[in-house]
Parts: sequence; structure tokens; C-alpha cells
Amino acid sequence: MGQFPQSFEVYGFTIEVHAGGRRVWPPSFKRFVKIKLDLGELTVGDIMEDCNVSQSLVYKWRSDVKSSRVRSVARSEERIFSEVLINEETQPNRDLETDNRILLTHRESSKTRWAG
Repeated sequence: MGQFPQSFEVYGFTIEVHAGGRRVWPPSFKRFVKIKLDLGELTVGDIMEDCNVSQSLVYKWRSDVKSSRVRSVARSEERIFSEVLINEETQPNRDLETDNRILLTHRESSKTRWAG
């Protein structure tokens, strides 16, 4: 077969090795490394030795994780919320203690009883 293994394990993660020896480091592994570095449970030197990678690659993983968090925060800030007001006077025969679900439809809303 080929000169390189198809995968190997490090820190409990399976790292795929492609033809030519290129290793594919999953995002979950990079997050794990960043957390362990931030907590002081691993050093850059530990990771370099255990993974057989350069110091610059370890710092790149940390940077990749930080920048992906910035993008996800920016996405969540784009969400728009609206206030929903229910006119309870239009539903006089409702028991407000048992009605705990709001049904939203186009241009109107109604409070309905939860059937589950």
C-alpha cells in the first residue's frame, strides 16, 4: 500500500492523512487545542511534539478558532427581534393559566392551548 497511514489518533481525535502525507486537522480538534492552551493544560511545545507540527501552525489553529467565533457573533448580531403583543380582550373565554403557546401567522397572532 501507500507510504503514509490513512489516519492516526492524537488527543482522542482521528486525523485523516491524504495521499502525499497531507494531514487534515478538523475544526473540533483546533477548538480542543485552543481550549487546552487557554486553560494551561497543554503548551505549544506539547502540541508541536505530540502532533509533529510547527509552532506557527499551532498559533494558526488558535487564530482560526478565534476568527470563527468572531464571525458567529457577527451573525447573531444580525438577527432581528420584534415585540409581540396579544390583545387578551379579544379572547374572553380563555384560561390564561393553561394557555401557554403562541401561534404566529402572517399579520396576526393568536394564543392557543398546548396540546402536548
